[in-house]
Amino acid sequence: MVGGLVTKGTTMTSDSDLDLGETRADVMAATRELDGSAVRDLLLDALLVRGVDATVTQVIMPVLKEVGDDWEAGRLGVVHEHFVSSAFRGVLGELRLPVQGGQARTVVLACPPRELHDLPLELFGAMLHARWWRVVSLGANSPMAATAEATRFLGADAVVLAGVRRTAFEARLPSLARLARTTPVFIAGQGARALAAPPPGVTVLPDDLVEAAMVVDAVRGRGTGGDADLGDEDAAEPVVG
Repeated sequence: MVGGLVTKGTTMTSDSDLDLGETRADVMAATRELDGSAVRDLLLDALLVRGVDATVTQVIMPVLKEVGDDWEAGRLGVVHEHFVSSAFRGVLGELRLPVQGGQARTVVLACPPRELHDLPLELFGAMLHARWWRVVSLGANSPMAATAEATRFLGADAVVLAGVRRTAFEARLPSLARLARTTPVFIAGQGARALAAPPPGVTVLPDDLVEAAMVVDAVRGRGTGGDADLGDEDAAEPVVG
């Protein structure tokens, strides 16, 4: 739901069309000027007209990449990276209206320990929210013990973990396998794709965010969330952030 309008499926209907290429350029220009109000208005317009999937994949993710590339090239400063992350999170917060009813399902999102870049996962969560998922995000640097505990407590229907390092998953294969015995577990990101093979019952999501959202959305029925052991891998892992 955006501004009181329910986002059924992935595309909004409107009498007017909106060029997402132009929107992307305008958002980038506003980012360069650190104009938070303009970024917010542009993104909300895109969300209302074109829906969450298109806005995330054709505007937000490309802007994040361009900001990162320009920072590496010295054309933008670290202030722009922090600004755009904060601005996008603010818009995401406006989308997170309660999801209720018998069709609602719950997904737990988390980044494994020492994985600090959770914004792409939050954007993916917005795409699931538009598909009527209740999204519970544990954020960056989340111990597997916390993820398992949240999954059990909520009776979650699915878990999605994302990371850029292969070792973030390799060090926790037993915990992932235990969690997958009771709840569908999905892993994503460069680290997940670099694994030789996922643990039994764990699904590696495709690169394409829309395809990935469709894979998770295929989960039906209430998960038990149930008897997953917390594991010892992260017993000494500090919770940061």
